[in-house]
Amino acid sequence: MSVESAEPFESAVPAELAAPAESAVPADFAEELAAAVREARFADVADLVTALPDARRRAALPRLRRLRRELRDSSHSRGGATTALLVAGAVCHTAPSGAADWIGGREFDVRYWAQPPLVALLDDRPAPWQREVALRLARRPADRTGWGSTVPYEIAEHLLRRSDTPPPAEPDFVAGWMRDRGRPEPRPWLRLLPPGPDLYARLSADAFAPVLAPLVFDADTAAHLSGPWSAGDPAQRWPAVLARLAAEGTVDRTALLGRGFARLVRGGAPGELRTYLEALRALAPGPDELADNRRALLALLDGPSTVAGYAQEALAALDGAGRLAAEEVAEASGVLLARPEKKLVRAQLGWLERVAADGRAELALRAAADCLGHPDRQLQGQALKLLKRHVASVEGELLTELRAAALLLDPAHARTAAELLGVDVPPLAAAQDADRLPEPPRRVPVPAPLATPAEVAEELAAALAAPEESVSFERVLDGLARQVWADRDALAAALAPVLPADEWRTLGGLAGAATGAVPRSRVLRALQSRADRLFRGWGFRGPVGEFLAACLHETAWRLAADPVPFLLSTPTWRNGALDARELVARLARYEQLGVRPGPVDFALALLRTAGDGTEDTRALTSPAGRQLAAWLRGGGLPRRDCVPVPAGTWTTGVRCAEFRRYAEQPEPAGPALELLTLPALDVPGVEPAAGPPAAVRALLGPSRDFQLGPAVTDSLPDSRWTALLPHHREELALRITGQLAESAADTPERGHPQLLPLLAEAEGPCGFAVHQALAYGLGAGHAEDRSATVDALLSLAAQRQLDPAALAAEVHELLVLGAVKPNRLAATLAELADPAPRLTWSVLAPLLPALLDGGPPRGAADLVAVAVDCARRSGARGPIDAVTRTAARKGGTKLLAEARNLAALLGPA
Repeated sequence: MSVESAEPFESAVPAELAAPAESAVPADFAEELAAAVREARFADVADLVTALPDARRRAALPRLRRLRRELRDSSHSRGGATTALLVAGAVCHTAPSGAADWIGGREFDVRYWAQPPLVALLDDRPAPWQREVALRLARRPADRTGWGSTVPYEIAEHLLRRSDTPPPAEPDFVAGWMRDRGRPEPRPWLRLLPPGPDLYARLSADAFAPVLAPLVFDADTAAHLSGPWSAGDPAQRWPAVLARLAAEGTVDRTALLGRGFARLVRGGAPGELRTYLEALRALAPGPDELADNRRALLALLDGPSTVAGYAQEALAALDGAGRLAAEEVAEASGVLLARPEKKLVRAQLGWLERVAADGRAELALRAAADCLGHPDRQLQGQALKLLKRHVASVEGELLTELRAAALLLDPAHARTAAELLGVDVPPLAAAQDADRLPEPPRRVPVPAPLATPAEVAEELAAALAAPEESVSFERVLDGLARQVWADRDALAAALAPVLPADEWRTLGGLAGAATGAVPRSRVLRALQSRADRLFRGWGFRGPVGEFLAACLHETAWRLAADPVPFLLSTPTWRNGALDARELVARLARYEQLGVRPGPVDFALALLRTAGDGTEDTRALTSPAGRQLAAWLRGGGLPRRDCVPVPAGTWTTGVRCAEFRRYAEQPEPAGPALELLTLPALDVPGVEPAAGPPAAVRALLGPSRDFQLGPAVTDSLPDSRWTALLPHHREELALRITGQLAESAADTPERGHPQLLPLLAEAEGPCGFAVHQALAYGLGAGHAEDRSATVDALLSLAAQRQLDPAALAAEVHELLVLGAVKPNRLAATLAELADPAPRLTWSVLAPLLPALLDGGPPRGAADLVAVAVDCARRSGARGPIDAVTRTAARKGGTKLLAEARNLAALLGPA
């Protein structure tokens, strides 16, 4: 064991375990200390603890632990009582390990912990104890679940300074140091650094800065590196201040630069990398420093476009100074010319132009050959211009390589290729086969109900690990109900090994209600008060979340106090649909057992059911049975068409982000709402409401408030929302349009378009709302979201539910409003064209006239380029007047060039 990590105060048996019993401290003294802590009498706490020798301090710990539990959920949990308990408990732990664990408790997130009497208690401990506690705190991983407490860092720093210990190179400690130094208010009680918001002044006087500042790239510091936000001048933020300190020699510049390049190479989220790149740019590396890190720069060419662009600039500057070898230039070109970003490819071709002008034509032409197969025709043309200027002197093996590469050129460049290289570029044959569409989705049955407590435990463990999986979630709910009805004690025994302690999240809370781990009184309070909720609707918000939360709370009550043999609403099929005959059988069983249906469970069961009127309901005699029979005779929930509302009109409907594009639908028919109404369950303290449950009315009524909560980033989208109305695609689309609009706007939102494939798997016709949702998805800001939209389009086309003209009309409306960007739309349609060029052309053909005649927006050329490829591959013929007029205009822009290509393909009338 190293000297630094040794614990001189700990023997083989921890001191706390070897301490005398609590009776070694007089009971009245222990209560006096507890009272002083509870009342936040800091001076009294300090006096009482100081008077105790170490053995007595350890003996006081059991009482302090009980007090900690008492305060955890009380109104004192954020007050002075917790502050006093934090320090008192820490210094009563004579073993550094116990003290560090105590200080690191989450409930000790107190802002003003450094009260002079309490600080004196820490200062009174021996230096070895202070050092070891500080080092243990510094090694503790930061709390990633919330804002993070500064208390462990502040105490660690104080103890390090008191014990004259250098700061450790721990990543989370570095992040804590940056957060502390960047906050706007000084810490006058510690008097360590100059007061005021001047970050440079603080770091210049900070003995920790030379050790920790070179490590800022090693830790998760992106959130702090952009600040401090209180600094009005960029020169007072971390990037500029670090550069100034490095220039002065306070910080090791070489180490800082090396770690900065290494951090970018490790990769990460684009926003984080931009922050680290800003700090690296502020250091302004010189030619020698760039040359020392050129292998890192070459590796960065594969990174996000912003990082790759910086690396390209730096490498080009090195090459201009004669600091790059020929093989390094070729390596950089091979990576950059294969990237999809046109800006990077154009810049690389410009670099190669300079290489050729410097007398290295063979190197430049061999590298430029990689661009002849680029998907963008314009970039191919720029590469051909480079060849045209320097190919005259080329012969032998290089000429053979260029001719082979030219075979990948777009047919639009056939004449140029023949003139320069003597190569006949083969035309791309028109596709004669149909689009490659997937099989239409088929109904997939839900597995059989969970029949034993062991099966419920196994499925619960899987559902807790993947909470977004709808089928597992619903099977667990139904399985819990079945096993509570059969044998609650056997269920509790089976769930004990898999249900985490204090697991109150959704399924865990429901399982706790089923086994008694969550008290019945707690479930009752949640039903009695909207402010005290066990569940928040699976993370959804608005009417969707309220309805789902109502389902969960009703289920929790039935599990805790009013068991049922099974749930009525458990779907038969994976898309959420419930077989009408199965529901009839379930309700008949309820009637045999004398069980009352829950009103929300019954309403959800009806919403999932669409009968054809042939079901035999004669055996049903209860009011719920008669309502079900009438529901099935009427075909289920009546379909309500969603219609567009003129821009600028404020109405009862769904607002699509900020683009003034609305959808509305009429109120649900009265008879349908009456059939969804059952008397409320007998819950103490809960007044039964007249009519259908409020959550049902909100779910079915027009509203601006439909929200599905935060967008999905790290997993597939939650499928449970589509299972609410599986027969009504238009209703579902209406409820996600606002979220899709946010994903198409310039916001961080992502993930919502991944709900579109689930929408495609639902049932019912596709009208205005579905096509508008797809139009937003086509312009989603993230590639994975656009890919999900392509999947949905292919699925709907396979079902013959897609109207290309209606989709084109919605796309044009959103383009006019600025709700979607042409370049993103082009990228999605290009992806769709790969398996389905004819389908893509059927969308583009009606879109092109409106796009070209209405003043083409920036980026329209990309859409026309996609149309050229689709027309060629699908064999489309017949002129489009708007394309012909655009092609006849004078100029050399990409839009005009692509319009001429398209007009030539479509041919004369």
